[in-house]
Amino acid sequence: MTLLLDAVTLQEVLDVQASIGELRTACQEQADDLVTMPPRQTVDARDGRGWLRISMAFLNGSGFMGFKAMNRAPGIGMRYIVGLYEIGSGELVAMMDADAVTTQRTAATNALGTHLLAPAGETTVGILGSGVQARALLRAYAHLRRLDHVYVHSPRREAREDCAAWARRDLQVEATAVDDPAQLAESSPVTVVALRASSTPVYRTEWLRPGGHVTGLSSVRPEAREVEEAVWPACDVIVVDDRSSVEVSGDGHATGGADLSALPELWELVAGRVGRTSDGQRTMFKSSGNALQDIAVAIGAYRRARAMGLGQDLGPFPTTKPYA
Repeated sequence: MTLLLDAVTLQEVLDVQASIGELRTACQEQADDLVTMPPRQTVDARDGRGWLRISMAFLNGSGFMGFKAMNRAPGIGMRYIVGLYEIGSGELVAMMDADAVTTQRTAATNALGTHLLAPAGETTVGILGSGVQARALLRAYAHLRRLDHVYVHSPRREAREDCAAWARRDLQVEATAVDDPAQLAESSPVTVVALRASSTPVYRTEWLRPGGHVTGLSSVRPEAREVEEAVWPACDVIVVDDRSSVEVSGDGHATGGADLSALPELWELVAGRVGRTSDGQRTMFKSSGNALQDIAVAIGAYRRARAMGLGQDLGPFPTTKPYA
């Protein structure tokens, strides 16, 4: 049968700690050469504003394959959908609204990359951003290490103060809204950029001091930038989540001479093959997302929905055409 999982159902079945574990498992599959994942494809509308992107992955160890399709309609918004299949039977086991899946996997991916590269024992984090993605990142990061203090900056005072109040209430940590992003970077050696990326970088090279770490998670489109070009050569260790997706991002077009093809990916960091080797190193985790992350989180959501008896049963969908 095929389960239809809408946005309301997904809010019930997604679990941040489980998603981090699912991502770790998927990265280990990749380390074991059990993942097949071509570069994602993006097609722009003729007007140059709307677009459609499709990505796919086989997780051969888990026994599932799937795709995510997302599109942007100018002036309206974004839509996301995941199709999840069993590899052995070819059955479409779930179709799901993937907005929450995308938020969750982005948070889990970047929390994990940040945790594994940030200085050991560092309990302070600064976040540039105050919206849904910034809060999801902080929630996931708090599952990976103890947090004592969070610094928040975003362009609107009301938004950053509201986010700081949320962190104090929901995460039970000290949280400070700051007016100046330079002040945030000065207060915390670990900074995560979770603003909606524009064409202008927001993270400056001089903020990355010895022992510091920066994570960028929003630069996906070619025109989108998060970190200054000089940040790349200033880093001692850089890990990307996926070379092919970062390569087509705006930051991936401005690496200051850094060779993207030679940079390690998240699965290598999770497997312990690369990482920070001294407290004084400058590090960066650069993420643009991939299908592995989406499908790993979708597998967990599907399994929990089945166990909880949630979702709309569409029966045998679509029709199977016999083929020898």
